[in-house]
Amino acid sequence: MSDPASPDSATDEVALAVRALMPGLKRQAMVAVSLITLAIVGGAVAALLVLNSGMKGEDRWKMALMVGIGVFLVVTWIFKWTVRKQEGQVMPILARAIGLNYAKDAKTFVKSLPRRLLPARGIRSGEDHVHGPLGAHAIQMAEVLVETGGKNSRTLFKGIVAQFPNRVAMPAFFVALEDKTRPGIFFGGDLSTEGLHHLRTVTGNGGRSYGVWTSWTAIEEQPSLSAVVDILTRIEDHVGPGAELYAATSNGEEMHIALSHKRNLFHLGGLFPDENQLFRDVRAAMQDLTVPLTLAKTLIRAEETASAKVKGA
Repeated sequence: MSDPASPDSATDEVALAVRALMPGLKRQAMVAVSLITLAIVGGAVAALLVLNSGMKGEDRWKMALMVGIGVFLVVTWIFKWTVRKQEGQVMPILARAIGLNYAKDAKTFVKSLPRRLLPARGIRSGEDHVHGPLGAHAIQMAEVLVETGGKNSRTLFKGIVAQFPNRVAMPAFFVALEDKTRPGIFFGGDLSTEGLHHLRTVTGNGGRSYGVWTSWTAIEEQPSLSAVVDILTRIEDHVGPGAELYAATSNGEEMHIALSHKRNLFHLGGLFPDENQLFRDVRAAMQDLTVPLTLAKTLIRAEETASAKVKGA
């Protein structure tokens, strides 16, 4: 199996390509700053005209507040649009450096995710779809967000979700944080284990408890599954700190893994793009990209090793 390039081995190639984009990124940022300035000045003028109009006092303040909210929404949209444009130009370079492809839109990938993997009652969205070969197999991943929606929306999951095939055939399984699968309406978890058999509980790094669930009860646990569960519940030992296992599921042929992360992944650029800051963002994004790849390689290797031991026994 060929290994994807590491961030260090791709540094020179990425640096040259990203540096070539800097003039264009700065022009986009200047246009964005100009539009934001116009929006603020226009909003201030409009608010003054409203306040000095013949409207009643309370109505004037309400209208001025509406103008202010409108300006805020416009400024926010311009900022987000600018950052997305910059990410859309830089991220393909990073993905290519490790032998993968990139698309900003991840709707199709998110729609195809197993229902059990993420909170079912939340609204799912995703972006930064990265896909391509991992040795002889294909891997896909994206940044996924699950929110309750509504006026007081709450984040239920935020992080990376990766999909890749199992190298060794095994029974279907589901691994998740124990508190996320707790039954109950008011204090229950966000993940369903309906129709599954609870196999055992595993304590991972940081004292986190994970439940291992399966759709079978009549056979012993396969060594390849035991090896996979051991790696999944101790992810930090293999990919470093930052990402934590939220849940993982496999139908016996392909695996989906959800890794929760507190910060905004693959974030690049801004209104005042500085080369030093941009390269710090690039290094962080490269690390984010390689985490699922490292995990996938580790899991596939563990499956093969466990399977070989059984055959040689």
